[in-house]
Amino acid sequence: MKFRLALLALVIGLCASAALPRPSLAQSRMKDDIEQLAMDIHVGLDRSTLTPQQKAQFRDDFRELKQAHQNHQMFAALRAARSIRTTLDSGAFQPQDQQRIKQDLQAIKEAREDRGGM
Repeated sequence: MKFRLALLALVIGLCASAALPRPSLAQSRMKDDIEQLAMDIHVGLDRSTLTPQQKAQFRDDFRELKQAHQNHQMFAALRAARSIRTTLDSGAFQPQDQQRIKQDLQAIKEAREDRGGM
C-alpha cells in the first residue's frame, strides 16, 4: 500500500513538473543574444563620437527594443531596431563595433524567427 502511494505521488509530481512552462531553446538564445547586444552597445558607445544626447537616445532605443521583445510588441521592436540601425550607419561608430552590433541584431532576429515570430 505504501509503495502504491509513493508511486502515485511520484507520477503526480512528474505530471505536474511536465506541465510547468519552460523557456524554449530559442527564448534562451534570444536572451543571450540581447545580453550580448547590451555589452556590445556599451563598448561601442564608449568608443563612438556620438554626443551625450545621442548616446542617451541610443540607450533608450535599446531599452525599447528589449522591452518590446519581452512584451511581444513586434512594431515597437521594429521601430527601435530601425532607429538603432540608423544611428549605427551615421558614421559615429568604429567599423568593428558597428559590425558587431549589427551581427547581434541579426542574431536576435533569427532567434525571434526560430521562436515562431514575436
